[in-house]
Amino acid sequence: MNNRIKILIFTNELLTTCGVSKHLLYFLSEAKKREDVDFTILCGGGDAIDDYKSLCKEVIVSPVFKHENRSVINFIKAFLFLSKLLVKNKYHIIHSHTHYADNIARLVSYFIKVRTLQTVHGIIEPIGKLNHYPSKYFITVNEHVYDYLRKQKNKQTGNIKLIRNGISVPTNSMKTINKKLKIISAGRLIPEKGFDVFIQAIRRLKKETLDKAEFLIGGKGDYELELKKLAAKLNVSINFIGELKELNYLLLSTNIFVIASRSKSEGFPMTIIEAALNKNLILSSNFLGHDSILKDKINCLIFKVNDPNDLSNKMEYAIENYKDFNDLIERIYDDARKNFSIDKMINETISFYREILK
Repeated sequence: MNNRIKILIFTNELLTTCGVSKHLLYFLSEAKKREDVDFTILCGGGDAIDDYKSLCKEVIVSPVFKHENRSVINFIKAFLFLSKLLVKNKYHIIHSHTHYADNIARLVSYFIKVRTLQTVHGIIEPIGKLNHYPSKYFITVNEHVYDYLRKQKNKQTGNIKLIRNGISVPTNSMKTINKKLKIISAGRLIPEKGFDVFIQAIRRLKKETLDKAEFLIGGKGDYELELKKLAAKLNVSINFIGELKELNYLLLSTNIFVIASRSKSEGFPMTIIEAALNKNLILSSNFLGHDSILKDKINCLIFKVNDPNDLSNKMEYAIENYKDFNDLIERIYDDARKNFSIDKMINETISFYREILK
């Protein structure tokens, strides 16, 4: 094998609003500059494919790889497609970012010489017929995911690495001065993200506090219509701003970032880090894994999961005393820079590639 490693990145879809897609976008934007690795992407589709074409050698798309299209027939088609691709291009490692992709890759690896690596972005609910962690080698993005995976049957600790997501630090750090505080919650609009809790919490704020702020929800997803209906029912004034192509630019103009996640499975939401690097005060639920980075009243304010009353109280406190939170904002900014370095993520990932190939 020559020194240039050929990696096939294998994922479900490339989407604008998706933590896994964003992880790949940040990673490849910098990793493409490396002269010792070639990247190709294999996926089932998505609305952001064009954004990735300049970041790798090629983006290969086939709907048979979409988890949503799974069937026995499509699994066989995916197996044959990937087998032919490997014979033609001789990739050294298939780096999967979903369990469905990794099941296909792992099966192919029994017939064609290739290493398989799975990045586990969150704990997968134990349902379905497929093995959720079929690979031999793993990258995890947070401590609770790492600890969970180590306890799984037939998993060797030496084959599991904790490598945090990396994010480029925004070059523009000049915050917009707003007449009213801008408070935003952003991400995929799905029930697990707790946007309904955010809306209910706003409803509980006093009028004099409401008059000092404006509220935004960014992103898209299947839950969008339900959230708009809830806001209308509760007479909550909130701006649904839709798809977020330039989240960093938007976060530079906001003051407070709220994440009301009720998830017990995801790793560490990248939106928190993006908000921190754009010097927003972070208000977060105590979702599973939050405490690997977030420390209440040290670098953020924490409220109880599924508790709109607690969130409302914390929002009121933050709005009424916003000027007193500079220390918390600076601490989470420093913590984000230190723990989520893009260079560190790339170096550790490529080092792991080389370790796997020894």
